[in-house]
Amino acid sequence: MYTKMIPQGYLISLLLFTGAVNSYAQSDYPPPGKLVDVNGYKLHLIVEGSDGPPVVMFHGAGDIALIWNLVLPKVSKFTTAVAVDQAGEGWSEHGHAVNMRQQAYDTYTALQNAGIKGPYILVGHSLGGILVRVFAEAYPKAVAGVVLVDATHPDVVLKIYKEGKASWKQMRLTASEKEIPEPVRTPLTKQPEVKTFQPKRDFGDRLKNFSKRDRALFQWFYNERPYSYVPGRKSFEAETMQALYENPIDYSFGDKPLIVISGGNKDDQEGDSNWSTAELRAHSEKLQKDLLRLSTNSEQIIARKSGHQVHLDESGLVAKAIKSVIKKLKSRD
Repeated sequence: MYTKMIPQGYLISLLLFTGAVNSYAQSDYPPPGKLVDVNGYKLHLIVEGSDGPPVVMFHGAGDIALIWNLVLPKVSKFTTAVAVDQAGEGWSEHGHAVNMRQQAYDTYTALQNAGIKGPYILVGHSLGGILVRVFAEAYPKAVAGVVLVDATHPDVVLKIYKEGKASWKQMRLTASEKEIPEPVRTPLTKQPEVKTFQPKRDFGDRLKNFSKRDRALFQWFYNERPYSYVPGRKSFEAETMQALYENPIDYSFGDKPLIVISGGNKDDQEGDSNWSTAELRAHSEKLQKDLLRLSTNSEQIIARKSGHQVHLDESGLVAKAIKSVIKKLKSRD
């Protein structure tokens, strides 16, 4: 996968698209899921289905939990399906921090507090695939299997903006020397001060398969209500990618079932003198195959009708892959 992104980073790019909801209780668009306490702040979880190993879905940069609403109903027919808004995203409240170690802790704590016990099947799209690996490193016994949906590889090449100029390069190479903070596990005693602004987002036909209600939720969320953010917070994406790149075994899945779904219909014409379109595409395909090395029990599925948004273009394929992981787990019993 190669994607346009602002390195400093994920928070800034997310600010263009996401943010915690202000006064949602007074609006016509309350949280579609439930709010679960995590040490003094609440995460939004959309939960459907029951029984079976819980499937926990992490969205990519700029998206919210609702983006899984084409996959969730299909998966809920055979197991429990959960989509997560991280702290400061979607309908979730702001918490202690926005780095992925904190997000892994927040997610695990919210699941426990919601009574959704593991082990889990983790599903990650795009940057959510990096979060899957951070979660699995922090809670290895809580992970039973993994589905990566056109997931980001730590050696991903992105369009990096610096001082108003853009160039394509490996994002991990922009990492600072700063240590990635450990998650804060103490209660949040005071909500952080936030700033708000009102951007706009054009979805084109991206939402065509969603229900009328969900399309209205997306429209309100991205284009009608103010977004909030905590100034000065750093998300450490580049540093996290560098850590995964340097220590791949620590962030792998052993022999747990892994399915890598890769978009097979990408026609983006992007690049520069550093990375041509052909080089970007070849590098992306190489990285998708490299993800198979994260488990000794892995397979790759090419989504022929999809680009990067496989969970929107071929939601049934994603649900089928999740069901296949469950079948593999049952065959071990």
